[in-house]
Amino acid sequence: MSYEMTFLSTLLREGARPRSRARKSDLDRLCDSPSRAPSALPDRLVKSPTFVSEKTYKPYNSKRPSTSRTYLSSISNHVDLELRDPGVKVKPEKSSLMDQEPAFVDVTKDIPGLTVWRLEGKSRLVVTEDRDIGFFHEGATYIALQINEDGEASLHYWLGAFASDDHKTLIEDKAHELDRIVTHAAVFTRENQFHESSCFMRLFLDGIVYIESKPKTTVSRASVYAKRMYRITGRKYIRAACTEPSLEVLDSEAACILDGFPRMYVWIGRHCNYALRNKAIHVAKRIRNLQRESIAHIIVVDERDDGMNEAFKKKLHNNTQYSDQIPCQRPGNTTPEDHSMIMHRISGDHVMYNMPEAAKPPFFQRYLVQRDCYLMDRGPRLPMYVWVGSQAHENEILHAIKRGKTFCQHKQYPEVIPICRIADDSEPNDFKKNFYDWREKDTKHRQLTKLYSIGNIERALFSRRDRRTVAKKNELWSSDTLPDGEDETEIWKIEGDKMVKLDNDQQGIFNNGNSYIVLHRIQIGSFTQQVLYYWLGSKLENDNQDSVLDLVLSMNKTLNNQCIVIRVFDGREPAHLLSILGNCLIIYDRDLGDTPDVRGSRMFCIHEHDPDNCSMRVQQVPVCWSSLNSSAAYVLHTSTQDCLLWYGQKSGGSEREYAKQILGYISPLSKHDYSIVTEGKEPKHFCNLMGQKQNYPLDFQLEVLDRRPPRLVVCRHEKDCISFESIESFQQEDLCENEIFILDLYDQIYVWTGSQVKDDLRRLTPICLKRYIETDPAGRLDETISVWFLTQNNEPDSFIKFFPYWTINGISGEQSYELCRKLVRQENVKVDIDKEMIDRTYVGKTKYSYKDLLKKELPEDVNPQHKEHNLSEKQFREAVKYPRDQFYRLPVWKQEQLFKSARLGHTSSSENPYRLRIESPDLQNDA
Repeated sequence: MSYEMTFLSTLLREGARPRSRARKSDLDRLCDSPSRAPSALPDRLVKSPTFVSEKTYKPYNSKRPSTSRTYLSSISNHVDLELRDPGVKVKPEKSSLMDQEPAFVDVTKDIPGLTVWRLEGKSRLVVTEDRDIGFFHEGATYIALQINEDGEASLHYWLGAFASDDHKTLIEDKAHELDRIVTHAAVFTRENQFHESSCFMRLFLDGIVYIESKPKTTVSRASVYAKRMYRITGRKYIRAACTEPSLEVLDSEAACILDGFPRMYVWIGRHCNYALRNKAIHVAKRIRNLQRESIAHIIVVDERDDGMNEAFKKKLHNNTQYSDQIPCQRPGNTTPEDHSMIMHRISGDHVMYNMPEAAKPPFFQRYLVQRDCYLMDRGPRLPMYVWVGSQAHENEILHAIKRGKTFCQHKQYPEVIPICRIADDSEPNDFKKNFYDWREKDTKHRQLTKLYSIGNIERALFSRRDRRTVAKKNELWSSDTLPDGEDETEIWKIEGDKMVKLDNDQQGIFNNGNSYIVLHRIQIGSFTQQVLYYWLGSKLENDNQDSVLDLVLSMNKTLNNQCIVIRVFDGREPAHLLSILGNCLIIYDRDLGDTPDVRGSRMFCIHEHDPDNCSMRVQQVPVCWSSLNSSAAYVLHTSTQDCLLWYGQKSGGSEREYAKQILGYISPLSKHDYSIVTEGKEPKHFCNLMGQKQNYPLDFQLEVLDRRPPRLVVCRHEKDCISFESIESFQQEDLCENEIFILDLYDQIYVWTGSQVKDDLRRLTPICLKRYIETDPAGRLDETISVWFLTQNNEPDSFIKFFPYWTINGISGEQSYELCRKLVRQENVKVDIDKEMIDRTYVGKTKYSYKDLLKKELPEDVNPQHKEHNLSEKQFREAVKYPRDQFYRLPVWKQEQLFKSARLGHTSSSENPYRLRIESPDLQNDA
């Protein structure tokens, strides 16, 4: 015992240390990260969910660090080099680089573009070739990464309807790993087959095609193939769902593609819209070019052609050859339910405790706090958004999708509902439309304050309330202008179901209890632009408003639907209407009428409505203090024929001068005999006429909406139900001549009607507009929106400017549809379907047995990517269950599936080239 104590004391005196804690070298000190100082904050602040710690998440700045990884940076960031004592055997710890997916090694945000990975085998990710992008196997899982020009990432992982649970779990982990590599994508979504969100669908402009089965399966299953039919759904973004050829698939409002060789058939329903008809033909061309090596004839069969339709249906009768196969089950389409939206603040994984309710509609942008995370619940039928602030903790980013799934499980929502994590300043339009006062942040590319010069003098304010943001005037406010020319105006007053035409001297004199129709014609050369206004008084009953619109639309029909119909509410008259009325509008009150009150007095408010055109609005108001406003001038006419002019302190000179001029109409005898009263210096006689003193406003507080980027919405009427579908990145070809569309600018709405819309549907235009505003998630009021009704071939420039490259024949219709069919017939002439499709590369190749080609070590003259070239005819048929002449007539995806199932396809090594193995010499010797 004494010897042991003496030895221990000797070690302590000499400063010896255990070998496991060997002294680090200079290289170790460079590679090791510096130790972090302990936090001096109290525990209650560190653990507080609202406290913003030092480690905050700021990946969404305009300047982001590059995610490209080099060899040296990988060493310094992920591997701790530590020289150990040779006598101690310590197993090295795994680094994060060793666990990184090999397919993500070359991922960088410096190169824009779309990359798609598919999960094959147990855990191997394979990059999808360019020709296979947009083709998704129903039994597989995918990851899609889109990098735009600004280096902003959009990440999505897609789950097939028949994918295994293990693959679904694994692909989610891989997607989160890729999300960390790209420093957290601005948009990160979970997608399911048939229920993809618009964030995912917009990556595939040509649509997506669902392919049956998995990329790799057993040879016996893969060899079973027959003609397949694709049912085309969607509008802007097309889905082609694979199903068995059957008469039950045919729908008069849809389109189908029967894939076969040497002919592909595109069946078009009788009532299918023209946009979908053209898209279906485009999808058939894409399948022919990418899956049929451009060798197939496309035959377009229109249901309206009885002869071709009956011949096509015969191909779908008595399909007993499919009876032994498992039918392709497809989830049915359900009508979205009405569901009240709720916004939740997320701070943990427990729904009851960490996801409290934050707000209910209407939503305001100020509700989104930068340091927090919010979930927008819109019901079980719409995508769920998880918004992450720019200053949110990184833990909130990493668990956003997981917490969204937990919320769906708690609410018992379907598992297929898309969950979208979106970053601050990267919100899609589908998210922004739910907010009443959403304002775009324009801080990425330019400063908020800018001096004006000759080069940018045309720029004007974007917002009517905020002077920080600017935008071009001709892109925003040109909707309030009409072309100039020789004009002619007619005005009618609506009395019940009758229209009473007003004389010229009565034009511009309205009553707020009635409605008026103003027909204005503008002669521009040989073209006549007709504008039809209908003015609705503030005290007009709601039932009468609908009848007035019906009367206006019937009047437009008598004019061959060539008018621009504009709805105008009392107090919200546009500048061009006031210019038609001589820049003056006099409005009498229904309750007051043209007679004096009990005290024998009348009072009128004179307010400058449009300072640019000096347009004046004269409104009759009750004789009381509450009717006054400091920003206007008033004319008070007493029973003794005395006239008093009351000037507010904020009233302008033009308003005061016009008050003097309007005396000639209100009281001609007092035109030159009046008294002026200024605000704050009212005489006793004036106070006695006004009655008991009350408070009155200082300004005219009229709620005005800001303009937003345009949204195109198509209106559908099916089985007494009106539904709406938004169209992103719209173009002129998205408009169809047999449908009704809404172009929503938030403060203004254009209702566009095609020339071939039936009268029954055209009469539903007011109902569609009313239903659209009632279901607006932002909660806008009807009177705050300016509404224009347009018809095809009579669009104003203010509408055309939102559609780039507008042409006369650019709208989808019968003409564009027949043009597509003509082009298909011309292409068929150039396609030689008798051309031999067998790949003759195998001729002259050395033949080996099938077993020899499955070995890891192949002969030198064998191409690992084309092992089939070294198989004899007999061996080839035994391997893929098809002779060569029939095999190469299959679609390309089926050929690749058979090659992979037979293990003839190329399989890249899953070894990570950047994996570093640092072991001590003793461990190497023991190995």
